[in-house]
Amino acid sequence: MKQALRTRRPLKPDYGIDKPKALARLFLAGMAALAAGYLLPSYETPAVTAPLLGPTLLALGCLSLGACALMLAWSLKGKFVVRDRMLNLVRWRGNETVLDLGTGRGLLAIGAAGRLKTGIVVGIDAWESARASATIEDAQRNLDLAGVADRVELRNDDPRDIGFVDKSFDVVLSLSFLHTLDTEAARAAVCREIARVLRPRGLVAIADVGHGAEYAKALEAAGLKVDKPRTLYPLVFTALELVVARKTA
Repeated sequence: MKQALRTRRPLKPDYGIDKPKALARLFLAGMAALAAGYLLPSYETPAVTAPLLGPTLLALGCLSLGACALMLAWSLKGKFVVRDRMLNLVRWRGNETVLDLGTGRGLLAIGAAGRLKTGIVVGIDAWESARASATIEDAQRNLDLAGVADRVELRNDDPRDIGFVDKSFDVVLSLSFLHTLDTEAARAAVCREIARVLRPRGLVAIADVGHGAEYAKALEAAGLKVDKPRTLYPLVFTALELVVARKTA
């Protein structure tokens, strides 16, 4: 018993499976289509034939299960690949003040905190909203498990009205968050807030499902120098667009 306790592996942060309900629905639909496609020939009669229905159902089942596999690959590997690409855009000194918009379970905030020595990360999310897939307690638990709780501050706040004064952050990051806002006006408001709280020579990196050109336009209108949006193809269900911008003055 003592030996088992000594060799027990330490707990690691749990970043969860993205969109678990959609994943479950796809899996069940895929299995149902495969079963129907396999069993259909047994029920054909001379009066009722559907020679293409069985193969079609089998193909749809395979497509659904393939989509499940890609979604799982994103949750287990792809989002870590994207996170590291975003963090590698920054020339870290270790004393930066970082803002993470849409913190969720803390994947990006924890990664950024690992690059800091005396700096701090502020993680903002609307954890109390009906759409939230995690709670602030989930994020705090992951911070504790990762050993970076002393370098990360969590705030349950509206990203359209960031509660910080102008020029508060050296780096602003956001991963798969802004598209959850319903309207272009709401997303543009967040981009304006990002530009407002960014310090001169600061960097913004947004990786999101679509809307890359929209974010680039809004950030440029707010006075930032914006690189051409790039499309990322990690292990992911759908391609992400990466928008990088800087404040020159």
